[in-house]
Amino acid sequence: MSLSRLFFFALIPIGAVVLILAIRLVKKSMAGKVLLEIPYLQKTGTFEIAEPGVYSIWQKGPLFRKLPVYQFRPVIRDLASGENISLFPSIFRPNSNDGISCKMELFRFTAGRGRYQMDLKEGSSISGIEKAISHLFPVKKADPEKYYILVRESQPFYFVIAGILLMAFSGFMMIGGLVLGILDFKIS
Repeated sequence: MSLSRLFFFALIPIGAVVLILAIRLVKKSMAGKVLLEIPYLQKTGTFEIAEPGVYSIWQKGPLFRKLPVYQFRPVIRDLASGENISLFPSIFRPNSNDGISCKMELFRFTAGRGRYQMDLKEGSSISGIEKAISHLFPVKKADPEKYYILVRESQPFYFVIAGILLMAFSGFMMIGGLVLGILDFKIS
């Protein structure tokens, strides 16, 4: 076996390791510790942040139901200073489901240590385009008693982008290693 062929085939397990690390990086963004989980009907809740960092607001509700995300806008207030925390809409709306319920990230924010209060105010948590698209599909409305809002630990968005790019790179490594290893075998 030639050295080049060995190198190409070695790219396959290296790519697999990179893929595992990339999946963990992306998963960490969606599986942070839950700091607050309130039913939608409760409209308010308090939580404590122990470490400064990036946090996110998620919705959780039944799968294949129209969720009332267009009926409220969360507001987070620092209880010590009384100031509102800036919320930034989530890009790409990361989501997950377990076959029964679904979770979707709505907003991200950075906060220091302290106690905070989240209130669900009148407004909309989605853009007009998202709202129009959601009205195109004839699905039943979700029972508000089965709809929850969560605040959870997260990580900076560039970690998610880096994880996605690493996944693509690992795919190229594994497929490229296999194809180039076979081609090297055929050429030799």
